[in-house]
Amino acid sequence: RRGQGGGGAGEAPKKRRPPLPHDALRAGREAPPRMRALELDYMGLDPKMVDRGEISHLSELFPNITNIFTWGAAQTVEISQNKERYLREALQMFTQFCEIMGSLEKQFKSDLAPTDHATPNATQSTLSALNSRGAGLYGVFLRGIIDKIGEPEEKVPKPIAPAEDVFSTRYYKVVQNRTEVYDIVTQVFHRMEGWEELPHGLGLGNIWNLCWTWSKPKLDYSRLCVWQKVNHFPDNKHLTRKDCLKRLIDRYTRTGGKLAQYFMVSPRTFVLPKEYCLFIECFARIDEENEDAAGGLKTVDENSAFTGGAGGRAPQTTGDRGAKKKAPNLWIMKPAGSSRGRGIQVVNDVGSVHYGELTIIQQYISNPFLLDGYKWDMRVYVTVTSFNPLEAFIYKDGFARFTTVPYTNDCDAIENKFVHLTNSSIQRHNEDSMLQADRSTAEARSRAQDAMLGGTKISFSMLRQRLKAVGVEWDHIWVKMVECILKSLVMAEDHIPFQANSFEMFGYDLMLDSKMKMWLIEVNSSPSMGQEHLLDEQVKQPLINDTIRLVDPPGFDRRRLAECLHRRVEKKAASGAAGGRQQLDIDLHAILQGEAPRKFGDPPRHIGNYERIAPSEAYDAVMRNR
Repeated sequence: RRGQGGGGAGEAPKKRRPPLPHDALRAGREAPPRMRALELDYMGLDPKMVDRGEISHLSELFPNITNIFTWGAAQTVEISQNKERYLREALQMFTQFCEIMGSLEKQFKSDLAPTDHATPNATQSTLSALNSRGAGLYGVFLRGIIDKIGEPEEKVPKPIAPAEDVFSTRYYKVVQNRTEVYDIVTQVFHRMEGWEELPHGLGLGNIWNLCWTWSKPKLDYSRLCVWQKVNHFPDNKHLTRKDCLKRLIDRYTRTGGKLAQYFMVSPRTFVLPKEYCLFIECFARIDEENEDAAGGLKTVDENSAFTGGAGGRAPQTTGDRGAKKKAPNLWIMKPAGSSRGRGIQVVNDVGSVHYGELTIIQQYISNPFLLDGYKWDMRVYVTVTSFNPLEAFIYKDGFARFTTVPYTNDCDAIENKFVHLTNSSIQRHNEDSMLQADRSTAEARSRAQDAMLGGTKISFSMLRQRLKAVGVEWDHIWVKMVECILKSLVMAEDHIPFQANSFEMFGYDLMLDSKMKMWLIEVNSSPSMGQEHLLDEQVKQPLINDTIRLVDPPGFDRRRLAECLHRRVEKKAASGAAGGRQQLDIDLHAILQGEAPRKFGDPPRHIGNYERIAPSEAYDAVMRNR
């Protein structure tokens, strides 16, 4: 047989030819799918989509699964030693969430679902009503008002429609210890598609997408996923506490010169009791300067509230020589940690300076720019999404807050808070004076209309008209506002580090003086969200809506995250193993549903009525002076 075909008995067998490139390519298409199917966990994704390379390459943002957690970005010895423990704790939290929500979903779908022939009970009617509102499966936990209970029942109730995936729904949490905050934030969220309030009292942990609190939240930021958002920076006190803000400004102004003049955004300030002696020296020096400046000058009628018409200044002096009248040496005392006008006192004598706690005493701006003879300031809303690097947005609407008694710096009115303090929480106690005043003049009628709409506040659009009427251009004021705010944020960056999970909506109080200089009075960490007037609703609800859409935390699938953590914790699969990068891309695409979190510098998808002020040309100008 060997001899058949022309071959001898000792003929060597033919050598197999080496595979050609197209054979290798065909083998790669035919054989590996089974191998890859064993190696890769597709996390519910279509394998064909993975093979075609249609998944997001999110491993460029998160080189390792630990990088999705805030603690994973910190390369410290403690993190390295506790990495396994942190991963297991995260796995336990997300697994517990999936078990609780999964059991609830099953209960709502099967046990509580009405049958075609059964008469609906109260629970079933409630579920049907909530479902018809689009509340989802867990509306019974999330909505406190059932607005369809009063409607007639149907003989055969409709089956409960399937709800959104409860594991990937975007959840928010609003801490309930401040009613005004809870009310307005939940009102806004209820009108937004794709958001549900996280059920209370089920021990679900910090698995929300966005958490909104009034005070500093009691949570460990490092245990959050980097895309979860909280509305406070952990170190915001360096900007919002009056004594800390004073120290920030001192670092830039104590050396004097052009730098000090440029960054002098607040009046002279002292912290008591530590700087009591320095305050006494400054008080005495200003007193002497006022005496020398008087030099026989005669003050305009002290009983007059203002001079110069609608856009007037504070009482000023004439050039006539006559009776000497020294300018008042006014200071304002504030508890360092208070807000809303609590504990504020205006003094003109060191004998009136007393304190039982850490107190700020600040030189009073005795020459404010007046409108119709009344003192006013501005409440400006600024949302910071990042410190170091700085990213900040200013809201284009806000409030001008007025006093209810015409301004005078006469010593007889020094204790009248309705003259000196613009805080709405104080002036609201005298709103009736605006409504009951004689309306024989256009100014009085205008103030009465303002009181009905916004109490002692007017919107920026109305303020623009008032300023234009006295020859002041709003664009010029806006530039000054932005510059003042940026200076404070630049100074605060020295003490507020980068924190991936944080954003914050600050309430800036700014005041314009008679020389058109913009002054920073204070920065509020939790500005009032009360809705006592129609104007509050018109400004604050769009503000909260635009802030949430600006921050826009992405949704994520908690069940897929738990599966990924389980595989990597229990099997100790490393991202550097064979196919690790591709598996990581699959995991991240499934968890984040293909949506990458916004990176610094990328424009937000929804900016609303905000304007970005950092980075910007104005920010660059401040940095050059720094």
